[in-house]
Amino acid sequence: MGERPAANLSGKDRLIVALDVPTHAEALGLVEKLGNVSFFKVGLELFLAGNLLGFIQELAESRAGQGGVFVDLKLSGDIGNTIAAFIESCMALNVRFVTLTESMPYVMTTRTIETALKTRGVAEHPKILMVPLLSSLSDDDLRSEGITEVDSTQYMLERGEKLLAGGCDGLIVSGDAIGACRERFPNADIVSPGIRPAWAASDDHKRITTPADAIRMGSDYLVVGRPITQSDDPHRAAKAIIDEMDEALESRNSVAATG
Repeated sequence: MGERPAANLSGKDRLIVALDVPTHAEALGLVEKLGNVSFFKVGLELFLAGNLLGFIQELAESRAGQGGVFVDLKLSGDIGNTIAAFIESCMALNVRFVTLTESMPYVMTTRTIETALKTRGVAEHPKILMVPLLSSLSDDDLRSEGITEVDSTQYMLERGEKLLAGGCDGLIVSGDAIGACRERFPNADIVSPGIRPAWAASDDHKRITTPADAIRMGSDYLVVGRPITQSDDPHRAAKAIIDEMDEALESRNSVAATG
């Protein structure tokens, strides 16, 4: 495979702001304040607010076709028509990324991916992202489930390899596993939640990293929510994170050029 499409993007195009708020009005209010952000994530909270597809269309119109939308519902299941209808709706709205979550047994995961890819056909989007391990889980959580032979990073590498072999486009990866996954999967899209600048609280993420460290380790896109959306000045908070990402990209590119 050739160079990843994200390879030459700036920090502004790599930052995905999570609109994890309960109403469409609140979400659109944030979008209006964030004129320096072009990519937004919508998830369960806005789904529960109703008419998610209508909201996505309104969001796209507010940006006049610029930027992108990441629909993070982690859908999965054995009903192919449901997955197909979801992908078709996302294609109609030009959604950039969607998450599908892994199921057990693994055959259900591969069927879910296969249905999504078949529905997408030759279209470029939405890209299918899978979640090897939620960022709210840790090594202790794995051990509590009886998984004692590997740590969280090794678990994500093993699961990630299976998920990518199943046909997905990329992985949701956080913490120290970012570097390990980038090394193991050089051509996969890596989208990283659990991003917390040094000046922000860790909240409920157990595997956190700063924007600069995530970029240096090889993330393509960073998902940031509360450090921006709960800031007194969301625009300024987003700018600080974008600037940090751009500095890290410059450093990463310099290392690659001299390597």
